[in-house]
Amino acid sequence: MKKNKIYVTTMYRWGDREAHSYVLYAGFSKHAAIKAGADEREHRGDKYIPGVDEFTPGDMKSRKTIESVAMEQAL
Repeated sequence: MKKNKIYVTTMYRWGDREAHSYVLYAGFSKHAAIKAGADEREHRGDKYIPGVDEFTPGDMKSRKTIESVAMEQAL
C-alpha cells in the first residue's frame, strides 16, 4: 500500500466509458480497489466492468491506469 497514491475504481455499464458509470472505491489500497471492482462486477452479473486508476494527490497529471475497460474489451 502506497500512502502517497490514491486508487479509484469506476464501474462502467457494459464497459462503455460513454454510458452510465459510478465510482465504487477511492482509497489508498491498490489491492482493495481491484478487489472491489472484481466483486462488484460479479455481483452485478458482468453488467458493469471496473476500471482502476492511480493518482498522486495534488498532481492533476499523475493519472496512471491500473485496470482498463479498453484492456478488457480487447480480450
